[in-house]
Amino acid sequence: MKLLSKVITFCYLFFSLSAQDKDLSLKYEQAINLENGDEALKIYDEIINTNLDSDYVWLSKLKKGEMFYALGSYITSSSILKEFNLNAPLHLQNESAKNLLFKSLNATGESDSLKVYQKLLSSKKTKKNKIKTSSNKVWFIQFGAFSIFDNAQVLKDSLNEEKIFDIQIDQVLKNGKMIFYVRSSHYVSYEEAFNQSKKLANKTKFTISGF
Repeated sequence: MKLLSKVITFCYLFFSLSAQDKDLSLKYEQAINLENGDEALKIYDEIINTNLDSDYVWLSKLKKGEMFYALGSYITSSSILKEFNLNAPLHLQNESAKNLLFKSLNATGESDSLKVYQKLLSSKKTKKNKIKTSSNKVWFIQFGAFSIFDNAQVLKDSLNEEKIFDIQIDQVLKNGKMIFYVRSSHYVSYEEAFNQSKKLANKTKFTISGF
């Protein structure tokens, strides 16, 4: 009887956490599709303030760091990026996040801190290199990338006219500039994204990518 009770409790917790993670996933996708930065930040804060053990909490922190850097708030950006680079799950960490931290520290004139974090984070390189590409949490079919939102919207509308739906525009900070990527909805595996891409054969150009 005790064993049955433990099994029921475990199942309840498992499905409860899965539902919460799904909810955060929807909020995160809503935020990255917003053109209004202030509204996106509010949603990222909502996700972060849940304090849940979820990749989307960490991804939201990274997005906040990127956005504050783009706004020129380098001290705030560096503070967020320090936490991300030191404590985020290894499968979410990447060279782009490290480099942005280094740039934010350099922009604030913290040359000593810059040297410390460069040395500290370089020691994580070996561990990260062991992670296979298949460990990516999110996969998608990508159709184009633009520095202007309106151009991304034009491509999205064009794809819709070609009967290619379920398209979204993701905003990503790259080399200090906001880039708008035209992508499919996110998939949980490369195989799923690849199978969906087969339907696009001879219709349009695309690549399969993930993070």
